Amino acid sequence: MTPVDFPPALPVGEGFEAFNNWLKAHFGPAFDAIGEFIRWAVSVLSGFFSDPAAAQLTFIAAVIIAVPLLRSHRGPLAVTVGAVSVLYILQAWTGLVDTVVNSLPPFLFLWAMNLFDQYVDSYFIVSLLFLAAVTVMGALNAASRKRTAVVAGGWLAVVLLGWLLLPMLVTEPKSLLMILLLSLLAYSVAGWRMGVFALVALSLVASVGQWDNAMDTLGLVLVASAIAVAIAIPIGVLAAYNDLVSKIVKPVLDLMQTLPAFVYLIPAIFFFSIGAVPGVVATIVFAMPPGVRLTELGIRQIDRELVEAGEAFGAPGRKILTGIQLPLALPTIMAGVNQVIMLGLSMVVIAGMVGAGGLGSQVYQGISRNDGALGFEAGIAVVVLAIFLDRLTAAVTRKSPQGRAAVSSA
Repeated sequence: MTPVDFPPALPVGEGFEAFNNWLKAHFGPAFDAIGEFIRWAVSVLSGFFSDPAAAQLTFIAAVIIAVPLLRSHRGPLAVTVGAVSVLYILQAWTGLVDTVVNSLPPFLFLWAMNLFDQYVDSYFIVSLLFLAAVTVMGALNAASRKRTAVVAGGWLAVVLLGWLLLPMLVTEPKSLLMILLLSLLAYSVAGWRMGVFALVALSLVASVGQWDNAMDTLGLVLVASAIAVAIAIPIGVLAAYNDLVSKIVKPVLDLMQTLPAFVYLIPAIFFFSIGAVPGVVATIVFAMPPGVRLTELGIRQIDRELVEAGEAFGAPGRKILTGIQLPLALPTIMAGVNQVIMLGLSMVVIAGMVGAGGLGSQVYQGISRNDGALGFEAGIAVVVLAIFLDRLTAAVTRKSPQGRAAVSSA
């Protein structure tokens, strides 16, 4: 009698690799497009944090002014945004704005060349036109006049500070400018204590030579967290509305939270090679479960009588979701966002081992080289980013109307 092999040999690994090969063969262009988008988003965001450009700051100021005008100046704002978008696209494809700038009298742009000590950035010119247009619209609207003046004046102060005053005082003006901006953000969102902490802690990160690496990590974390939240919240809403979806999602989330963090790097590297992209993809998968769970929990915890009241007044399901359920569930959802960011930050450090760069790479080099100084400095920077992001998201939740109501009731 021939003995039977036990346990039987199962080609699980070969099947997994065959499935990955099939996916890559049939959906290779989709994976390439996803990789290019993630690579572009990380590079733009990291580049902004480490070396902010005047065009980027101008565009951000214009968007801050434009958003409140959506209700009062929707038509003119749509025309302005459309025209600016066309100019951005034409400049990227054909260099049209460069041609126009070169054909105009030089004295029109001498101020920009003197201020920035370089050639005239065409994207800065387009962003400046955008800012000028929305500033005029905001100034004509009494309700947004004060906000427009504050943002436009703040933009002018930032540009003069970062490109005129700070270069005369310090050797790294862009780093100091970003430290001041992030500290101002912390102050406006979480109070003066957090603002002072951000100023001191971020200055410490720059002082130990980890500023660029920290900004690379911050950009990577924010891109991964934004994508994870954008995927997690709709899934959580569907799970809250449909018990079948909830039953399917829960074991998947359990599996995602059970697997070791390193496991996610294997398929990510297979599809996207090494670098920042597999780090972001693995971070998205690893950090997404808390966002799904807490979104579902927040919606399911809402008092059924409030939903029935909305239905009694004839509100459609979309209005009930956006006007009742999501606002009331916001503290719980924001707790999920907080957890997504924290898990993302922890995973990004692991992803540094596969070429994601940033602080994770520095920590890995410190371990592999037995360089305690490098590892400790990079670890301090990770702790600073973790505290900064955690306190900001907690402050956003606390200052929301639902968060204030919960605090007052307690």
